[in-house]
Amino acid sequence: MPSRNDVEASVVVPSHARAWRLRVLLDALAEQTLPRDRWEVVVPHTYGSELGEVLFAGHELTRAGVLRPVAIDPSSAGASRQRNAGWRAARGRLIAFTDDDCRPAPEWLERLVARHVHGAIVQGATCPDPLDEHLLAYPHVRTIWAEPPDRYMQTCNVLYERALLERIGGLDERILTGEDVDLSIRARDAGCQVVAAPDAVTYHAVDAMPLLEKINSQHKWRHLVYLVKRQPRLRQYCEWGLFYKPEHSRALLALLALSNARRRPWALLGVLPYASLERWRHGPDRRAQLRAIRETPGHWVVEIAEVGTFLLGSLRYRTLVL
Repeated sequence: MPSRNDVEASVVVPSHARAWRLRVLLDALAEQTLPRDRWEVVVPHTYGSELGEVLFAGHELTRAGVLRPVAIDPSSAGASRQRNAGWRAARGRLIAFTDDDCRPAPEWLERLVARHVHGAIVQGATCPDPLDEHLLAYPHVRTIWAEPPDRYMQTCNVLYERALLERIGGLDERILTGEDVDLSIRARDAGCQVVAAPDAVTYHAVDAMPLLEKINSQHKWRHLVYLVKRQPRLRQYCEWGLFYKPEHSRALLALLALSNARRRPWALLGVLPYASLERWRHGPDRRAQLRAIRETPGHWVVEIAEVGTFLLGSLRYRTLVL
């Protein structure tokens, strides 16, 4: 096994409760064009010895001496904690983060490394996996689009210098959602520039879900309030410094309009700002707009649930973000 100084880059992939998707990711990493003597894969995981043996022991990357699993106690697991354990166990001077629901293109790592310059963070592009494209026809999905450089710097496709991570202390394990955003802000405060690598592409899985599941999935966003509290400059991206995204203010206005419509029918005009915003969700052509109209009520319910989640987060963290 190579020593730490012999490896140029380490791919760090935290994994929890998505074993089959992790296998897809590992198979994609096995197709990387960067010569294998220049990189490794570190997987901080919570699968235990039995499932871990099935996942890792016979994999091509393990046989090649490239893959190194790092077992994490499930009771203390969390994305930021797993990533920290991963990069601290890594041998490379460059740390490329991705997620276990991603499928990097073959040239992904080679292009990230090629774009790196000293003192820089390199962000690649992320888009829905073409293999899951049919799922985008469903009204409620979860996936990621990211065109670099953006302000979020998601850890599904980003490269840091190990020395920088050591200098700024890695990810803040107190932040349960948006810890990658916080990391990028602290890195830039430390003098790092951001280099865009739009040709370093990773494909993100698409999860289609029914309305109730989509509503239930919004609860994690309450922790974004803590992120804004820790990084107040993020308020500049909030509408009026208060609403995390424009849909929230318009969804609330629509709720007020519907609540008053029986006594004041003209109040229904308050629905129009949200409806107008939703109209363009899928594009400008007529068919796309008809689809958006059909889906608007469900999306509105999700936005209201999300606003409620932010309100709960505001009460918990004692700072108002909606």
